[in-house]
Amino acid sequence: ALPIAQGIKMAKPDLLVLVAGGDGDGFSIGGGHVAHAIRRNLDITYIVMDNQIYGLTKGQLSPTSPRGLKTVTSEYGSFEEPVNPLLYVLAYGAQFVAQGTPADMAGLADVIEQAIRFPGFSFVNVQSPCVTFGQEEQQVKAHRANMKTLASLNHDSTNRLAAMDLAQQYGQSLHTGVFYKNPAPPPTLDQGVVQAPSIRP
Repeated sequence: ALPIAQGIKMAKPDLLVLVAGGDGDGFSIGGGHVAHAIRRNLDITYIVMDNQIYGLTKGQLSPTSPRGLKTVTSEYGSFEEPVNPLLYVLAYGAQFVAQGTPADMAGLADVIEQAIRFPGFSFVNVQSPCVTFGQEEQQVKAHRANMKTLASLNHDSTNRLAAMDLAQQYGQSLHTGVFYKNPAPPPTLDQGVVQAPSIRP
């Protein structure tokens, strides 16, 4: 979805462009697109539904499945370390990174709105329970009991290193809110193209 979204934004810079995908699309088959979307810094919002399982294809392991998880295709449990979406996008230089859960719809709506209003590439990881194949600790009731808002931790969202520190707790703690928001975001790719001198033969 990301390459198409970038093309649309370049062709029609005035459009509000939201991109939706899952953890498999974003960090497996489409993983190569994420890094380049981040470095181009087009003004689009990428929302990933991270349910840590391939919920639409009968419950196989996904890139964010925890080590040891048993599924229909991993009878002995996963032998692989999960991809950490938050740390991944922060390390690639994303200018806005947030996480939410449907266990807190008001908080989720707030981070999505902030992401949309941010002038550049923004990433929202949504811990999305899969009610059919998901683990018990990944369901809404468990999210509601275990989540910690970054606001309650007095997290400084302008500090990328602090954001990366918190992101390393992915899979162990459920933090919600804005991990990182660059207070002085760089120009977006479409702004650079518009400002570039015309190329003449």
